[in-house]
Amino acid sequence: MAPLTATVLAAVPDRNAGIASGINNAVARTGSLLAVAALPALVGLGGADYQDPSAFDAGYRTAMWVCVGLLLAGGATSWALIRNP
Repeated sequence: MAPLTATVLAAVPDRNAGIASGINNAVARTGSLLAVAALPALVGLGGADYQDPSAFDAGYRTAMWVCVGLLLAGGATSWALIRNP
């Protein structure tokens, strides 16, 4: 998280560093909560699937590919939008 925080804080004027830090922390926490709550449902895991190793394995594999896609999308967005003059 240190490189992300440093990038966020370097992108704003010093007078807004506290607000930028707060927003950065809130977005990071929200993303973590959504990943834990929504990702299993998104890949079809629920209920008894956690007790079935083959169903859990398939869901986990799908979840990792979803994460790969999200990471690539985030990297492309960062590359396109973050500029340090």
